[in-house]
Amino acid sequence: MKEKRLLVALGALSAALVACGSTSENPGGGPGAGSNSGTGASGTVNPGGGAGNTPGGGGVGSGGTPYTGTCVQGIPVTSQIPRMVNRQYANTVRDLLNVTQVDGKPVADSLVGDFSGAMTSAAWEVYKDVAAKIAKTVMAGPDKSKFISCSPADEACLTTTIQTFGRKAFRRALRTEEVERFLKLNHATPAGTPDQVAEAILNAFLISPSFLLMPELATEKENNFIKLSQQEVATRLSFMLWGSVPDDALNAAADAGQLSNKEQILAQATRMIGVREKTGSFISAFHSDWVKMNDTAAHWFKGDHDPAKFADYQPAAKASYRAELEKFFEEIAYSNGSFKDLLTSNVAFVNKDNAAVYGLPAASYGAELTKVMLTDPNNPRPGFLTRAGFLSSYASYGATSPILRGAFIAVNLLSVNPGAPIPGAVDTKIDGQFTTQKEYVTKLTQTMQPCKGCHDIVNPEGFVLESYDAVGKWQTKDLLGGAIDASVTTNTVDFGDNVKKEISSPQQLMEEIAKMPKAQQLYAKAWVSFAYGRDPNDNDQCVVDGLQTKLSADGYSILGLVADLTQADSFRLRVRGQ
Repeated sequence: MKEKRLLVALGALSAALVACGSTSENPGGGPGAGSNSGTGASGTVNPGGGAGNTPGGGGVGSGGTPYTGTCVQGIPVTSQIPRMVNRQYANTVRDLLNVTQVDGKPVADSLVGDFSGAMTSAAWEVYKDVAAKIAKTVMAGPDKSKFISCSPADEACLTTTIQTFGRKAFRRALRTEEVERFLKLNHATPAGTPDQVAEAILNAFLISPSFLLMPELATEKENNFIKLSQQEVATRLSFMLWGSVPDDALNAAADAGQLSNKEQILAQATRMIGVREKTGSFISAFHSDWVKMNDTAAHWFKGDHDPAKFADYQPAAKASYRAELEKFFEEIAYSNGSFKDLLTSNVAFVNKDNAAVYGLPAASYGAELTKVMLTDPNNPRPGFLTRAGFLSSYASYGATSPILRGAFIAVNLLSVNPGAPIPGAVDTKIDGQFTTQKEYVTKLTQTMQPCKGCHDIVNPEGFVLESYDAVGKWQTKDLLGGAIDASVTTNTVDFGDNVKKEISSPQQLMEEIAKMPKAQQLYAKAWVSFAYGRDPNDNDQCVVDGLQTKLSADGYSILGLVADLTQADSFRLRVRGQ
């Protein structure tokens, strides 16, 4: 055991040194490191790089003040050496080695949380620990052949394994000197058994910067831009759509020079998007980001509800509520759905946790979410804003919250931002006799400034949704005793850009949101930022504008939009950072 630990440690150090390379932009100088300007990467054993420009990494530019720039033709500066985010790391070791857990936990949960900027010592130590455990698991288990399928006692076998696995793991062919450096592990002192040598080599691959990072080192010029290599284009494509390494077909296309133009890239993108089990999670991840489910400042799944008032609610149901929304978003996309369908579709996924919310018998469902169509005209369910996850999250402990629901719609879907509440506003209460929540909220917010001006914007959207109680069930009578009728749900909604309309139902509200240019633009902008892994900017605004034009026409599918993301010049070109 002592010798084995020493061998694995030597392997980790050796491969990290192998992969560090030079500090030039010469592709022959080193596989996956370098301290080129604008990269933030390190040329040492402690690999740098940042997750902020990872294709499909997401989470960038989705919060704060909305970007309001204008289109400027050009290629935006991005990290030359982005780092895999945890979701991508987990997908990659799953696809390469069929490993999905480390120490009984999902692989992604075994890593330090996603972060941007240079690698930290703490994260580096975790990467090394996880890599060692994965290598040990693979070599001792039934998936050993995923890495090596011949006898590691034969150096020719090791050579073939290093070349074959390395092509997949590094997303490019290994250079001769890299193969030779990996082979040095077969001659380390003290010597290990053939299986120990193979384990050390696998461990070394998994901590190499050329594995953890996605370097773009090609130098060929196209006009004033740097043209990505075929393998670099394949990596961008695969990590954006699948959050993982290219498959054999994509690698073959890259090696054959068949990712040279937009048409060839689109052909591969279309093929890959059709693989729902791999692209579906990307679709769900984007929409979760779009609606702020991953934003710690948002209200998603934080609060609970009074069991005395809402007997059907259980705190444990939150997991099902979230899972339903993720399935909903994916299903809309893969049913050839559009942006409008996200807001108007009556498809739902029901189990014992949310059935009662939708007026369905809970006893008829188990733990598994089942696709159903919510078609009851007396309990309309247009789009994700009428699903249990949203309605329950954007409510109070014992009552609905028209303010929270309305503010979410105004700010996140329409970009009509009334500003933050004044200090102490959240805790303000008023006394009086009220028969509906609308009466109470109106009295609370309409009798003083500056509250009135803000709530003239956010309250109406929330009032339109008052037919759904605090957990999302349809209600015709307020808990305060009054009727939920047209006097409650009919309101004049400010859609921004001087557009105000009287809205009388959730269905009408959703249809109006779907056709608002600002809502379409925000959706397109969110897609571009998430897919490209960078903040909104003037160059990407040109892509946003093109997508918005298509979104304004009926029938433009979400999957069509995703495919179009691969057609921007910036998808196959880059510029040197300053």
